Amino acid sequence: MNSATMTSTQLADDRIGFLGKTYGMLALCIGAGSIGAFMSMGMAFPFEHPFIMLFIMIGGIFGVQAVRHVKGLNFAALLAFGGITGMAISPLIYMVSAQSPALVGQAFLTTAVAFVSLTAYTFISRRDFSFLKGFVWVGLISIIVLGLSNYFFFESPLLALGISGMGVLLFSAFILYDTSNILRDYPNSEYIAAALTLYLDVFLLFQHVLSLFSMLADD
Repeated sequence: MNSATMTSTQLADDRIGFLGKTYGMLALCIGAGSIGAFMSMGMAFPFEHPFIMLFIMIGGIFGVQAVRHVKGLNFAALLAFGGITGMAISPLIYMVSAQSPALVGQAFLTTAVAFVSLTAYTFISRRDFSFLKGFVWVGLISIIVLGLSNYFFFESPLLALGISGMGVLLFSAFILYDTSNILRDYPNSEYIAAALTLYLDVFLLFQHVLSLFSMLADD
């Protein structure tokens, strides 16, 4: 085996290792989020202070990014962030489970199938989804503006239903876009950042799927 072949093999092994760490960390973060949601079920604070929870989550994102290269601490920060997101979504899970416990399981399964399918398609097709950049970021800004407007001013169930439907499509597109970026552009040392990015996609997709299922069941 010549040096060029050895170098190529080493690069491939390093990339496989990076992807293994990324998806391993993602799975652990999802587990931490699930535990956080279960442990927080019925707690008053997330119900009464949703915007404080939102600011804590935003701070958590910056915190994980700040320590992403510090071994040990980066792992702990990512899992802690997963737990915080679980706490933040626990009021929604609690309300939907009171409506119909099966809806939570259906939303989780739907999210899992969508994530695996979109990820597999990106891996197998090897398509570059960077062309979605403009769409996903404009969509994200639009959904935030619409969501805040509906929360504070309109309080329209129909608009809330539309926002949830838009969110499902938007974060499905984000999975394609971010997975493509991770495969093509992320350095091997950035597995924590990659896992965080994918976790946010999965978390937000689950949130919108759960909201959509709940509203459709109400109708």
